[in-house]
Amino acid sequence: MLERLDENPGIFKGQIVSRLGGEDDTILVGVDPGKRIGLAVFYGRTRLSFSTFESITAVSHRVGGFARAVPAGLVLIRVGNGNRSLATRLVDAFEREVPNAVVELVDESGTSVRTAKMKGIQKDQVAAAKIAFRKGDVVSQVTRNHG
Repeated sequence: MLERLDENPGIFKGQIVSRLGGEDDTILVGVDPGKRIGLAVFYGRTRLSFSTFESITAVSHRVGGFARAVPAGLVLIRVGNGNRSLATRLVDAFEREVPNAVVELVDESGTSVRTAKMKGIQKDQVAAAKIAFRKGDVVSQVTRNHG
């Protein structure tokens, strides 16, 4: 069983947490679009990974890695709408890379304000974490009809 665990520490943690929790929780992803793209990934409320990317391809591949390797009942990706054109391109990339996910656009106003709880974490990543837990408007939904 241990041989199948991923070498990426965030994915590895997600695999362990999902096995302990019954594998039916949600992979919750927050994305803060900008010159640097902030990413926060949670399994339920458990923090798996915070990172920053400079390309849409890199961030979509990372999210796809979590979706493919961590068993979950749902993959929910929430993208901030502060940079509308970049947010739209990210949504398109997530639809290709993680076709089984639900993608939402989220109002990201006020997400850049730092809190003491998030001290030591980059601003883009803090914003992504806040975006992850905000309800948004569904722009892409899982198609359950396979026939």
